[in-house]
Amino acid sequence: QYMKKFILDLTVTENLRLHTNYVLLKLTSQTVLPEMLPGQFAEIRIDGSPTTFLRRPISICQIDRKNGLLRLVFEVRGAGTQAMADWNAGDMIDLIGPLGHGFTLLDPDKKAIVVGGGIGTPPMLEVADHYKQNATAIIGFRSA
Repeated sequence: QYMKKFILDLTVTENLRLHTNYVLLKLTSQTVLPEMLPGQFAEIRIDGSPTTFLRRPISICQIDRKNGLLRLVFEVRGAGTQAMADWNAGDMIDLIGPLGHGFTLLDPDKKAIVVGGGIGTPPMLEVADHYKQNATAIIGFRSA
């Protein structure tokens, strides 16, 4: 199924350092967000970085369409993601999404095992939320 792509201007409402190299960006939209499926991602434009020319692909962690809230979790790996980690509340960002096919979700009454590791874990949050108490999560990380 084809989903239309959008270029969105979103406002950073919170930039939270989860760990030395992991950041949670909370973003808000002035309009209702388009439909996005768990497992899809967005391409983020990085302004003001002389070495960053391409957008950065970041998995969608959580979406609250009606309230215009989007959460992205990413790992700081280079100049582009470092620039993103330095964004402040009130900054405007340019995002293209949703991209990718996303995950196939079954009836929420079915049992599901949600598996993720490292930075592949945040997109699993929406999947687990879909199945609620019927989801069992198995996650792995490099260290505690």
